[in-house]
Amino acid sequence: MPVFVFLSASCYSQDISGSWRWFEKEDQSFSINLEKPTSEFRDFDYIGEHCGVAFNGDRMDCTYESYSIFLKKIDQNIFAGRITSAYSLTDFEIRLTYLEEDKKILWEVTKESEGLFYFPTKVVLK
Repeated sequence: MPVFVFLSASCYSQDISGSWRWFEKEDQSFSINLEKPTSEFRDFDYIGEHCGVAFNGDRMDCTYESYSIFLKKIDQNIFAGRITSAYSLTDFEIRLTYLEEDKKILWEVTKESEGLFYFPTKVVLK
């Protein structure tokens, strides 16, 4: 008589897909939209677009028709990767930490490039 053994493993992983925003200054705002990648970007856990606005709209660093954010999960609720500035077309290293209790994301630029950019270096996104 065969014996069947069923094993179940439950791995909790926070889904950070969706829109996240920061609007705490009157003349500056920043938003990102993250999604699970298609097969074309399967090396990443999340891909996305961004829009940084500064000086009451006089400077904009936004992507809408191409991906500018590429992230890999490096630990529980922590993602690292890069963002390409639409303003200067240069790459910056970033780290996102999902703040589980507050349901917010800590956005950090961990390594800046030479080019100009109009997104924050460290803020909390809602």
